[in-house]
Amino acid sequence: MEEIEGREHNEEYFYVHGKDIYSTQSLLAELGVKQEQTIYKNSSNDFVRWPFSAAHFFEAVSDSPLDASALEGLLQDKDKEALEKINAEIKGYKDSGDTVANQDRIKDLRLQKKDLLAKAAVKADGAKISLVYKTFVQINDSKMVEEKLPQFKDASWPYKDQMPYFTAGLEEFAAAVARGEPTAITGGPCFFGEHEVDLIFTLRDGSQKIYDFTTRRRNVSDKVSLEAEYTKENASEVIDVSFVSHKTLLTTEEYDSVLYLFELANATKSALTLPIVDASYAKYLDAMLEPLSIELRVRARKRFREVASPIIQMYRELFEDLKKKYPDVKETLIMTGEDRNLLETYYGKRAPFIEKPSTKRIISGIKEKIDSVDSFWKCRKMHKGELNLSALLYPIKISSDGWRSIFSTELKYKEYIERKDYGKR
Repeated sequence: MEEIEGREHNEEYFYVHGKDIYSTQSLLAELGVKQEQTIYKNSSNDFVRWPFSAAHFFEAVSDSPLDASALEGLLQDKDKEALEKINAEIKGYKDSGDTVANQDRIKDLRLQKKDLLAKAAVKADGAKISLVYKTFVQINDSKMVEEKLPQFKDASWPYKDQMPYFTAGLEEFAAAVARGEPTAITGGPCFFGEHEVDLIFTLRDGSQKIYDFTTRRRNVSDKVSLEAEYTKENASEVIDVSFVSHKTLLTTEEYDSVLYLFELANATKSALTLPIVDASYAKYLDAMLEPLSIELRVRARKRFREVASPIIQMYRELFEDLKKKYPDVKETLIMTGEDRNLLETYYGKRAPFIEKPSTKRIISGIKEKIDSVDSFWKCRKMHKGELNLSALLYPIKISSDGWRSIFSTELKYKEYIERKDYGKR
């Protein structure tokens, strides 16, 4: 049984997980859906075969859902029997007046009913099926995005018309653009990728423990993060913490992710913000090193800033280069952990939203992640009523190793790009 969005689910027809590489075509095949039954019927082969990596779950849902009664009529055999039991149990709680005392059970029953009806929609003859990632963002090709956001056709970046895009609430953003309301584009890359920065613990006996700072693993074969647990259990053995950076250039993936922001901002006449997330990396580091002495922590934080500064500088240079290339993007901002006043302003403005009871229920329980809150859907829920957030994301390109993203792959497959070649992509 797998835990999915807070509930148990073992329906393999409905969810696909556990693979390193996906494509729209392979997902449809595993979900038992023919391409001609879907909204991707007329999509290009480049789009449906585009390889991308994703961590967890996709589902196939009806893009034009039938009403509940029609879907119930499509259920047969065990599914029909299961639905009848669900309806009977819910009715029993209502008739007895015990809905409050059994509200968690009723919620679970309704989720089970939703899953059964979604399964019926997938099987419905002539239904238009779409793929949704983690029940929230829908996979679209470029033509579908253009239908929702006409200005998208004026934007350009490598592989634009081949790759799949993950969208959510894009119509709301398009409507705001059409009305001339203030809009902004934000996003960008992770600070650095796997295999690019080593975290090194020196021990009393002179030996060293070396971890990849991004994955928190000692080597590629490790399946779990270990360094935080190591400091908790062996703090007295650690006499020094240091770093080695292997990152001297940005990758094509990092370049494209910033280019993407400028192209979209230029096409939609939006403001642009580029948050460089070194501050979040520093918070993760602080949490890891908390068991160590204050002297070691201060020294490690200083050394991390020494590693971070040259990387930040590369992003600043790229940002300034693209500002010159896109003079019509009038309002731009890059934010890093080095901008203490700006960072404090950001935390101060965000504090009321973080403190809301509804927000506290959805934020990660992991201490070092509380301040980052880096989930789109969590941020959307946090700012509901104050700010409309839409998503236009794309799965990152698989590296030349054939199975990992550029972010995840080893150094020799990273596809680094020199500054003089930025404009040639």
